[in-house]
Amino acid sequence: MQTKTIVVHLENAALCPARLATAVDMASRHGAHLTGLFMSIEEFDGDVYGRSRGRGLRGARQDRLARESAQAQADFEAACSAAGLASYRFTTEIGDDEHDLEVHARAADLLIVSDVQERTLEDRFVRGLPETLALSSGLPVLVLPQEFEGSFDPKTILVAWKSSREAVRAVRDNLSLLQAADQVTILSAGNAEESGRLPADQILNFLTRHGVKAQVRHDYGDTAPGKVILATAEEIGADALIMGAHGHPSWRNLVLGNTTRHVLRHHRMPLLLSH
Repeated sequence: MQTKTIVVHLENAALCPARLATAVDMASRHGAHLTGLFMSIEEFDGDVYGRSRGRGLRGARQDRLARESAQAQADFEAACSAAGLASYRFTTEIGDDEHDLEVHARAADLLIVSDVQERTLEDRFVRGLPETLALSSGLPVLVLPQEFEGSFDPKTILVAWKSSREAVRAVRDNLSLLQAADQVTILSAGNAEESGRLPADQILNFLTRHGVKAQVRHDYGDTAPGKVILATAEEIGADALIMGAHGHPSWRNLVLGNTTRHVLRHHRMPLLLSH
């Protein structure tokens, strides 16, 4: 699939420069439209702080968010203009529902977010975005680790394989990326019987027919699959990890499976999730 529309989440100021630079670089290389979305949450509740104090805190917060949004817009438009992007747009969404980002993303090919440490309520909201968006947006989500800098043009890619719809979707969503790579490793870890329903070797044949240079590795030991995936990624020097975002029902909605959650919490290379 060609990438022609990208949405980048512009919040959490410390991580924005690297995230924006990555998004602009990708849009430039792919000739894509880029949407910059500044999004944050309403943090203060008048019932908790008292109505009078709550109004004051809310007003101060809204003023701060307005300044941050204006700065984010200036940075976004300057970066897009400097890169000579033909098509870009900035928008702001302030509310209390992470699904607002889904709405903006549904007409895109790729959504770019970052992983953050939880220090504030706002950080907790931002950190939850990769999980929420991977399971519900319907498009691939590129999650950049905190330490990531530079362009995203991976040449050594690890595909975490499992015989599942989500894993198939992840491979197909990123086929053009896999075709452009110099080395692709398909890792089948965990349950050998489960992998047997659609063995990694069959996916290798599929990718080979599409011109992907790939190899298969198996690891069916006792180590948790999430740990095996990350250890293998480090071993081969992967500059991208592709995997399905596996979820299971909770009382309210889907929640991440243990392997996906572990990888999302501990990855040190860009992570592409599809559900």
